[in-house]
Amino acid sequence: MPRKAGTSTKAQCDQLRGRMRGYGCTVAQIAAEMSRRFGLRPRAAWRYALGWQQWKVAQQYNTVHPGSSLLDNRVSECENWPHGGKRPSLHYLANLATTFGHGCTPAQLVDADDLDKFTPAERLLLTSAPPLPTEAADVGARTRGRRGTQRLVLPAGQPASELVVPTDPAVWTDVRGLQPAGELVTLLMSCLGTLTTADGETLTTAHGRDDAYYRLVQFLMSWAHNMKRRNALRALGWAASAASVGYLLDPDEYQRVAAVLSKPRRIDAPTIEHIEAVLWHCRMQEAALGPRAVLDTVLAQRELARVLRADCPAALRPQLLSVLSGASRHAGWLSFDGNDFTGATYFYEEARALAHDAQDMELVAFVLCEMSYLATWRGQPRIGIDHAVAAGQWASHTGDLRLRANVADMAAQAYAADGQRDQCLAALDAAHTALTEAGDKTPRPIHFYNYDEAIHIATRGRCHLALQDAQRAADYIQQSLPALDPSHVRNAAFTTAFLGRARAQSGEVDEATRLLGDAGEVAGQNNLARLIKVLKQGRTELQPWADTAAVRALDDRLETCGVA
Repeated sequence: MPRKAGTSTKAQCDQLRGRMRGYGCTVAQIAAEMSRRFGLRPRAAWRYALGWQQWKVAQQYNTVHPGSSLLDNRVSECENWPHGGKRPSLHYLANLATTFGHGCTPAQLVDADDLDKFTPAERLLLTSAPPLPTEAADVGARTRGRRGTQRLVLPAGQPASELVVPTDPAVWTDVRGLQPAGELVTLLMSCLGTLTTADGETLTTAHGRDDAYYRLVQFLMSWAHNMKRRNALRALGWAASAASVGYLLDPDEYQRVAAVLSKPRRIDAPTIEHIEAVLWHCRMQEAALGPRAVLDTVLAQRELARVLRADCPAALRPQLLSVLSGASRHAGWLSFDGNDFTGATYFYEEARALAHDAQDMELVAFVLCEMSYLATWRGQPRIGIDHAVAAGQWASHTGDLRLRANVADMAAQAYAADGQRDQCLAALDAAHTALTEAGDKTPRPIHFYNYDEAIHIATRGRCHLALQDAQRAADYIQQSLPALDPSHVRNAAFTTAFLGRARAQSGEVDEATRLLGDAGEVAGQNNLARLIKVLKQGRTELQPWADTAAVRALDDRLETCGVA
């Protein structure tokens, strides 16, 4: 049970508040850390984060809201509830949030214990996403459309499009309560069905719908992180994939695919393409939400493909085997990202065998690339070199220059980890040459859709970092960051973390701590186990400066993110 702060806790809170303010932390961050560290109720945590006593809260409340007559004993009662005291009204919570200021919302003043005591409608009002900036400041003035929906405009800086988000309490209560995610699929499908352009026209192109769809998922993440993070992101990832594929198929096509799935002997090419579409969207969701959000979906599609394989016609068998291999490869990558190296090895070996059965040389080469990277990451660079050499042999038969470049980059990282500088630099040069010859007009294979010049430059920097050339590593990585696709959050976070390590090795403590802290925010948000390992390496490299204010601030920041 959360406790009431005593004298000793108050002193600790005062000390912590002073330190965190010195590090530039926000009041919300200070309140969250006080709640976590000292078990304070959220309303009391905000008060302590501001350094206010209860009489001060009452005084400010009555000043900000003229006509009110709040007493400090009422503040105490509302802080302790539901473990004693009296229940605060929604009106009080809304007014208290504006009294605290600093961007405080009613949702930040309640926790799970509080929400259990509120009705579904009250929970909806308390936990709905906060108003978006600029145009969304006056949602009520722009409410229109079907009953039970409100139209929200995306934040400034994103392509113009409107999102219709259901406001029916029954939908949001089930979704926010992490019940089976069918309601969330309904929510996403409703949004997708009413996406419009800036001129109010319905989106008609596949590219336009796809672009708006991914921005929609980013929008929904704003409230997903207010729930139980791991389960919420899993539910969101599964539902987003399911809704996107349902949206891509027209109703007749969707029913036809469902009929095939109920009778596997009726399998045809569109059924296989359906599975492939789900896996494709999983790849995109993983880039935004992290590996845990999509692993369940990938494994489910892999199992579905395995079931269909037994009844697959000979003419379609290579296509299905390639899809099944791709699902296993993706499961291997997600396991690898979660530090499950044993699971990753199992899935990769299965993916390689299936790719050979499908006679899909591109996929064989790509699976071997990732097996090389896994071995290098595990401290077995010579095995990584073996896999990279094998990948290069298969890639040479494809004529795909972008694939050859990717293989060469994997080989370079293995050579760098083994201390073979000349071989590493030669492989990097080979990757650059292949990418240059490929050009922008060369189609990107589906297996490594996000590999480009920016990733190659970042890889070059990571190789120099492994070769103990910190300054050159920093130069390359710094050059790559602005060119990275911002929608691939994981890539950007890893690159930021490696740049932080390069700065740490160069003794640039302030910049290193800033970069590692930024990467730590993403690592905590998406639970990226491998990224946390990189952050720990960077923190170890900062040990000579452990007593400086910058490193102490980094420690507090990482602890707040849950990755210390």
